[in-house]
Amino acid sequence: MSNAEISKEIERIKGQFPNADENKINALEGLIEQAAYLRIYLKQLNTQAMASGLIEVHPENAKLQRPLPVSNEITRHSATLTSIMDKLMKYLAIDGDDWDDGLDEYE
Repeated sequence: MSNAEISKEIERIKGQFPNADENKINALEGLIEQAAYLRIYLKQLNTQAMASGLIEVHPENAKLQRPLPVSNEITRHSATLTSIMDKLMKYLAIDGDDWDDGLDEYE
């Protein structure tokens, strides 16, 4: 994983929030960087999982199975990335619709 990959991913994530307040983006820079790192790392883990599989099957008894460590790592990092992206969506996403509080007729 190179710094160029991470920088490109950071810019991609920031591009998902084109109308976000720059101060909020600056305040959440650490979360954006972590999300970029996790996304690239998950891609690598998924590539590894495609090669190795997610479970190990006993050669003599197919009913005996156990998850490989990559399976647990994918699950753990996916949950973390989802949590971070939820926070970014909460604080950076701008709803395109004007908010209507139903009080226009009283002005």
